[in-house]
Amino acid sequence: MSDGDTRVTYREDEDEWAVDVEGAAWAGSRHDKKARAKRAGRALAKENRAELRVHGKDGEIQERRSFDQDPPG
Repeated sequence: MSDGDTRVTYREDEDEWAVDVEGAAWAGSRHDKKARAKRAGRALAKENRAELRVHGKDGEIQERRSFDQDPPG
C-alpha cells in the first residue's frame, strides 16, 4: 500500500470493522457494521485519490477499487 491507500479490515478481538489510511498520522475509524466502514473507507479513498481495499473477516481481499491517482489528461 502507498500513502493514502485505505483499508477496511475486521478486528475480531474488538468485534468491529476498522478503516485505516496508509501513512496517516491518525488511527482511523472504527465501525460496528461493515457497510458503514466501507462507506467511510470509500469517502477517504476518493478524497485521497487512492486505492480502497475491503477485506473479509478471513482477511482476504474481497473488493479493490482505485480512485484514479492521476488526473484525466
